[in-house]
Amino acid sequence: MDQNLKTQFIHSIFQFKKMLVTGVGMESNGNTNDLNMAEIVLMKGVAGNSVESESNIGLSDIRGYLSISKAAVSQMLGVLERKGYINRDIDKNNRRNLIVTLTSKGHEVLAKKDNEFNDRLDRIISYLGEDDVKQMIMNISKMVEIMNKLNNELDE
Repeated sequence: MDQNLKTQFIHSIFQFKKMLVTGVGMESNGNTNDLNMAEIVLMKGVAGNSVESESNIGLSDIRGYLSISKAAVSQMLGVLERKGYINRDIDKNNRRNLIVTLTSKGHEVLAKKDNEFNDRLDRIISYLGEDDVKQMIMNISKMVEIMNKLNNELDE
């Protein structure tokens, strides 16, 4: 297999990761904001949660969606709580569960960042074109499927 192709492939993956963590989550003026993309997605996930609700989005749902560890979710929750964007409460019906809700400040910041984020994604999609974006989604899904298969083979 061509070593240069392998190197370019790995480099592209790291560039894509960097773009996801910083580039897409940047404000329009180019300054990084105080929320990264994963934090925005987490906040969007729990935006509809309430202490009274029986159908809150749980942390395991968020972990699965973001494909991150329990420790990474806990770290993000700590950061978001220190910034005043979320509250963590114990579920009164099941004390083992944590209910994460947005504060009013969290709702306000999320609305602003969500608009910035969507504007930036719209621009990226318009530059790439919908067909290329769909192809990219298909290729990433295929790569994830292959990686999961390889990981399962190693576990056997």
